[in-house]
Amino acid sequence: HAHFFQRVGNVLIGLDLDGTLAPIVEHPERAIVPPRLLSMLAQCARIDGTRVAIVSARSMASIRRLLPIAGLHRLGQYGLEGPLAPSVERRRTLRRAAARFANRASGDVAPIAGAWVERKGLTIAIHDRMATPARRRALALIVGSLHPEARRLGFRPIPGQHVVDFVPTGFDKGTALWKTIRAFRPDVTFYFGDSPSDEPAFRVLRAGDYPVRVGPGPTLAPFRVDGPHDVIRALSAVVRFRPDPASKPRR
Repeated sequence: HAHFFQRVGNVLIGLDLDGTLAPIVEHPERAIVPPRLLSMLAQCARIDGTRVAIVSARSMASIRRLLPIAGLHRLGQYGLEGPLAPSVERRRTLRRAAARFANRASGDVAPIAGAWVERKGLTIAIHDRMATPARRRALALIVGSLHPEARRLGFRPIPGQHVVDFVPTGFDKGTALWKTIRAFRPDVTFYFGDSPSDEPAFRVLRAGDYPVRVGPGPTLAPFRVDGPHDVIRALSAVVRFRPDPASKPRR
């Protein structure tokens, strides 16, 4: 670890949020990032030549609430919010389409107890974490029946952990991470993610990069850790072994 982090040049650390930094809970509003992880992220973001990018399905406001840290690069709603966001006009059009689709989805999902539709502005999410297995199966049929309307409005489904996001075509975590890599030009990129929605991000990494699946489940990532507690260990290695700007002599 020490030799690697000392000799490598610019490093980009990309991280999903829910399930990667914040343990999964019944409702997204109850999620909490452990204080030690917040501290590690803050320290990483201060290191010269180290960029920390949060790539999340959450809205920008939600990411800021959970990660009130200076120096982070926040990509909300699959890159639809933040430095990679499309034009104001395009976002306005997408908001109208998302509202129309959310109205349709809410009506269809309402009869399924324990399921709900989350309106994020530019995307919508259909959650089933609080539903019974039988109701999840019923919901899956409803979600499938919504696909034609989603396509008509320019959205496509992206499955996650007990959630399906409907996202404007052309946006996913892979496109968000790739644009970030092109902007920062790191020598090496790490990406940590825990769900099927992170697989496109793993796919865009290059030879010599580190795709890391957090938790169980099928993945194309060659590296795996158990949960957020292991993400803390990985970030602590960066903090310990990257050159500390505070230790450099002042000119």
